[in-house]
Amino acid sequence: MRSISKAAAIILLAAATVVSVSACSSGDSPGSSAEPGNGNTVKIMVFGSFSQPPFPLKQIDTAAQAAVKQVNADGGINGTQIELISCDDNGSANGSTACGRQAVKENVAAVVGAFTLFGDNIVPQLEEANIPYILPVAISGTEVSSTVSFPIMASATPIAADLLALKQAKLCDVVVGASSLNAQSQATYENYELPVAENLGVSTDTVFYPPTTTDFSSVAAQVAAKGDCVVYQGGAQDTAAIVNAIGQSGAKMTQIAISTIALPTQTLSQLGKPGDGVLVYAPMYYPSTNKPGVKQAVTNMQAVDSNVIIDDTALNSYAAVLTFAAAAKNLTGDITGAALVTELNTAGTTIDTGMYAPTDFATDAGFFPPAPRVAGSTFIPYISKDGQWETNGDAIHLAGNIGF
Repeated sequence: MRSISKAAAIILLAAATVVSVSACSSGDSPGSSAEPGNGNTVKIMVFGSFSQPPFPLKQIDTAAQAAVKQVNADGGINGTQIELISCDDNGSANGSTACGRQAVKENVAAVVGAFTLFGDNIVPQLEEANIPYILPVAISGTEVSSTVSFPIMASATPIAADLLALKQAKLCDVVVGASSLNAQSQATYENYELPVAENLGVSTDTVFYPPTTTDFSSVAAQVAAKGDCVVYQGGAQDTAAIVNAIGQSGAKMTQIAISTIALPTQTLSQLGKPGDGVLVYAPMYYPSTNKPGVKQAVTNMQAVDSNVIIDDTALNSYAAVLTFAAAAKNLTGDITGAALVTELNTAGTTIDTGMYAPTDFATDAGFFPPAPRVAGSTFIPYISKDGQWETNGDAIHLAGNIGF
């Protein structure tokens, strides 16, 4: 087995060039300059929903910039520089399609760290051009099934981790999801949550609320009426409002965030006491694990933007750049999308970035047939306390334990 360590992976030297998120025009990224290696460059694109609700996730772009700066400063992929392109889908299908066209036109070697509600608009373009889609937060059908997609995180598997953990701890009679109403959240419930719940014998329900909702007291009341555990699956603003409403109602519920997209530390800090005790199960290592690579990642992200939101999407995006670097470092020829797709699909290529469990995408994926490309089956439990996510027990392993 070829194991690619973090130290061997993050050796790039470059200037990061950022393309405007709305128009994809080029511009220098502040502080990104570095002495060139051998004069060669390789382009990658960070892509996602950076600015529009319900998921304005600017931190994805910030994290990718920070990771590129780090790998650049550490020496380069055999002297080859990284050039970073950013593309915001502006929360629309057309925006996602435009980013796909940009990726193909720019001949990027990879698209990294994505979170979008419109993955089905970009993945087919990447598939046709043989461009790897590295560590997307996989939501759509193509993101969880395409041979060019290499996700650790997904909308499918965190809910499976939640259901398994809650069953093992015997915390709930009925698990209720609270989610903004959109096609993707409905598909997640029907295609991923219900099959796992049936396999595990867990009763579930869901409350879908319109994206335009501003008064969440009625949402909280519906959730409390349906069950005794709630899984938050929406954005940070609406999740915080529901947490507050449940607290004010006096309802006694076990509260779970499907990821820290729903409750980043900044939101937890603002919530105060009502935010304490929320559970989350995640494949990414959080700062509370004291992993050196994660602590360095947070420092680097804050150096790019002191106000950056540190959540699963930020950590995932940072890790995506390191994953790209690890796979590219292992190539003997040119760094191309086709070569990277082959490398990441080759059994025995183990990626160890220090940001998530060491992973062989070729052999670790497939544990959850409804989302066959997702490779992250190890979930770390965390609990919120005083505005932070703290580790909360032993890891949960989904492979072989969710009825498939």
